[in-house]
Amino acid sequence: MRSKWIGTFLLPFLLASAVQAAEVQGKADVPFENGFFSKGPDAKLRQQGVAAAKANAWNRYTATFNPARMKSYKAIQKDILANIDEYIIDYSILDETVHKDTQLFSISIRANINEAVLDARLNAAGSGPASSGGGGMFSFVFVARETATLKSFNDRKTAINMDESELNASRSGGISSSGASVAESSTSVQKTTTGGSTLRQADDRTYRVRSGADVDAALTETLTDYGFEVVGYPDVYSNCGGPAPDILNKEFAASDEMTAGSRASAIASARSCEVKYFSVGTLDIGLSDVDPVTGNKRVFVSVRSQVWDISSKMPRRVASVGPIQYAGLGPDADVASRNALRLAAKSSAKTMIDQLNSKGVR
Repeated sequence: MRSKWIGTFLLPFLLASAVQAAEVQGKADVPFENGFFSKGPDAKLRQQGVAAAKANAWNRYTATFNPARMKSYKAIQKDILANIDEYIIDYSILDETVHKDTQLFSISIRANINEAVLDARLNAAGSGPASSGGGGMFSFVFVARETATLKSFNDRKTAINMDESELNASRSGGISSSGASVAESSTSVQKTTTGGSTLRQADDRTYRVRSGADVDAALTETLTDYGFEVVGYPDVYSNCGGPAPDILNKEFAASDEMTAGSRASAIASARSCEVKYFSVGTLDIGLSDVDPVTGNKRVFVSVRSQVWDISSKMPRRVASVGPIQYAGLGPDADVASRNALRLAAKSSAKTMIDQLNSKGVR
């Protein structure tokens, strides 16, 4: 029996669960020699099929990595593939078929990926901290916003019309038995040229800042899991000064970023509190709609963030995320928005950490 197999992918990557396990479906087609299967494939052929399908599922999963995470993964890919069963918790067979005419055994499975183990492995490979404190002190200002007012402007159109007229005249004459005659005729031609311009003006939007408790909890949980010592910005402000959190909220309500003076003051204060990494981000909450699959309320949150290494005099930007949209579901709009905020915050934090790992800056 040939060991060569033909792999294909089945269905998209599914959502990760709360226990950091992801479900991925994969399919493989395994060739077999001439033979007759009365009831189905034998144990050896099924084993080959399962191994091929697991490899497909794993490849499908890693294809979702962002560039920074992929870079870290490539550095240890051989070791992970050699111990793939440590990362694929379990699997279930969804379908299997023997195609006697083409001599192919097709099998599809659902595999469960242990993301927690993989994250720990990638974190260690990226020179990440093995224990709390190894990653340095980390503080952040993340603001959750929703639209307060939105002013839209109609297009301003300017039209130009030009009319041009042309008169053509002709005369003809002749002599008949009754005498001479003259005939005159004229033709009028009118041309119209149109043109103009359209002026479009961007929407004028203001925000109101929502409670950041859910966002702060999700960010702190993720950063702590990766070994950082998280210091809340209110504690930085209380102990080392800088712009008050309320001032920063007002600035983000009016603009997409804090003023240059507030940013410089916040970074200087964090540095004096021995913070190594300082991050700023916004999470913009969209209007709710109905998810067509589940029928639940759905809310999208757009997140963007940056991380600076502020250990030296000049802050160095070491990570940047977004804007990326995440969707949250729930029985009502409030639950859906809270779920979306938590998902966006955790995903943003993981992406920032992936970038830090890929650069080995921690």
